[in-house]
Amino acid sequence: MAAAASEKSMQWLFFSPSGRISRQPYLLGWLFWLSIISFAMARILANENNHGALTLWIILTIIAGGVSTASVFLLTVKRLHDIGQTGMLALFLFLPVISPLMFALCFWPGTEEPNDFGARTNEPDGENF
Repeated sequence: MAAAASEKSMQWLFFSPSGRISRQPYLLGWLFWLSIISFAMARILANENNHGALTLWIILTIIAGGVSTASVFLLTVKRLHDIGQTGMLALFLFLPVISPLMFALCFWPGTEEPNDFGARTNEPDGENF
């Protein structure tokens, strides 16, 4: 049991496709990355006359954008697992017309019983982790 508890971590939440997450951590994960990108964009605007700082904040924003894109993709994979769907549907995040529909995952309830992707929600799948 102690091994299962140690597997639940921020690294698992943001950077692993294994397991399932419920609506609340999914929405909070999105909001976390939105706040990081928003802060970086605010720093870019605040430093538009300071070329050294502007360059730094642009580089940091590009890095944060890449990391957040990967993380949101993996959060979506786990959220899809919670509703019993394959994680491959997360590829729809990259289609501009369909990607806003992925916001519905914040409201779609997950399955209560164990499914192919894990025994419980908000935990890694012990078999695939």
